[in-house]
Amino acid sequence: MVELFAVNEDVRGSSPCHGAMKLFLTSSTITANLIKPFEEFIGRSSLDMKAAFIPDAGLKTPGDKSWIDQELDELATDLKWQVDKVTLANENIKSLEKLFAYDIVYVNGGYSGYLAEVMRKSGFAKKLPELLAKGIIYVGSSGGSMVLSKVQDAASFYFGEPEPEALEIGGLGLVDFEFYPMHDHRWTPDLVKKIKEKRNKKLKYYLVRDGQAISLDNDTLKLYGDVVILEQDDA
Repeated sequence: MVELFAVNEDVRGSSPCHGAMKLFLTSSTITANLIKPFEEFIGRSSLDMKAAFIPDAGLKTPGDKSWIDQELDELATDLKWQVDKVTLANENIKSLEKLFAYDIVYVNGGYSGYLAEVMRKSGFAKKLPELLAKGIIYVGSSGGSMVLSKVQDAASFYFGEPEPEALEIGGLGLVDFEFYPMHDHRWTPDLVKKIKEKRNKKLKYYLVRDGQAISLDNDTLKLYGDVVILEQDDA
């Protein structure tokens, strides 16, 4: 069943990213109910779009890694995208020129602190503003959404898979808020309360469940679904 939900818009006065950018940030991929909002966001059908799938964040998570290829396969089968895997750990600033041939850069989930580190080492962090300026769309899934914050506070204490070193590494700083993915398999009735107690209250937070998303088109931010907002100093 496709869930219908209201879209809330917040027009921001300024953005940390200079120049044009289109970001579509999810908790866990573009689910069926998000396909139409995503297509409205990009202004076209998403069928047959070419996507570079970046798996690095998930490669450092413990246990079975089959879910990474499963998510890639779902983009190809469910959304009908043409998807190629691009592992940043194997790339450099010159080889990443190939990303300009894609419509979408899809950054998968996992440890966002490690992801930020490999983004910088490979040259991706430097290349990303150029990609966005060319109209290439950034789609984040879980850790791929979290990495765009500046502080990485959410990653440092993320319940179930904390990455305390993320605070020292820091994120890319393309957005001025913390993104906390509230996955269905980690959801508990008191999760929001626990996040409120643990987070750095000097930072704005968006708590996003599976099937919800945030889009950012230059200075216009939209929320898809009942995304929980924790304002700065909101106890």
